[in-house]
Amino acid sequence: MIAIGVVAGGTATTAAVSRGGTPERTATGPAANATTAGAAAAGAAIVATMRAALGGELPDSVHAGVAGAGRPDVARAVAAAIRAAFPAARVVVSDDASIALRSAIEAGPGLVLIAGTGSIAYAENGGLRALVGGHGHLLGDEGSAFAIGMAAIRLRARVLDGRAVRDETTDLVARVWRAPDRAALHAAIYDVRLDPAAVAALAPSIVAFAGKGNRASTKIVQEAAKDLGDLLRAAARAAELTESAPPIALAGGLLRENSLLTFLLETRITGDFTGSPILRGDFEPVRGALRLAETAAAPA
Repeated sequence: MIAIGVVAGGTATTAAVSRGGTPERTATGPAANATTAGAAAAGAAIVATMRAALGGELPDSVHAGVAGAGRPDVARAVAAAIRAAFPAARVVVSDDASIALRSAIEAGPGLVLIAGTGSIAYAENGGLRALVGGHGHLLGDEGSAFAIGMAAIRLRARVLDGRAVRDETTDLVARVWRAPDRAALHAAIYDVRLDPAAVAALAPSIVAFAGKGNRASTKIVQEAAKDLGDLLRAAARAAELTESAPPIALAGGLLRENSLLTFLLETRITGDFTGSPILRGDFEPVRGALRLAETAAAPA
């Protein structure tokens, strides 16, 4: 039996293939966030990445965790695109948050916070499911790499107005976005469709500046840590986990490395969730998706 697990987000799409439960190949493709790119574009990117991973073979089972697929209409549209390409396969499309939780915490109550280009928190407690955040860059993504990058861009605008002091944070924006003046900044933001991944690409440098003591970047990172903590707390309340000590997984590119952001966030979690183990690492959500695809493909 050939199974394939897929995780599609705002930065990239990853597909992993196994045969009889033995991992064989992995492929990476373009971003496929259905919220920002649309279900049709996301489906096309996912199918292309799957084809690259499959190497001409056909899957028996597919499980795809897709950013934006918390909306049933989006999940159906992406699933239809996959079924059109692989009509014999069993196809399940879910949001990427549930995949991330089970890649880190195999069973039982738990929470996961994902902070990459976007941000989302997800909790499970028996039959209770809670999804908080994940609204996309126009409505939310608080604490995400996009939010951090956009905060720096807004600070650059204030510098150009004379309302903030120029420093390495705003100089980074001016250099990367080719925005030496007001007109150039406006053109960079408004003349083309805003790319959330391009904004998010500023975040690693801003987090690094904060770690070195830059005051502007530190303020941005402090706000991001607060926002991410709020997402977790809300998910825990909705899943009735605030009075227990559930394991909490931190996932996504923004939380992979130790930084001032992860320090502040873990400090907040320790205060809000006394006794909860905090799990961090390369959980590889695509392995969680692959595990679910393998389970679905296994004989009853």
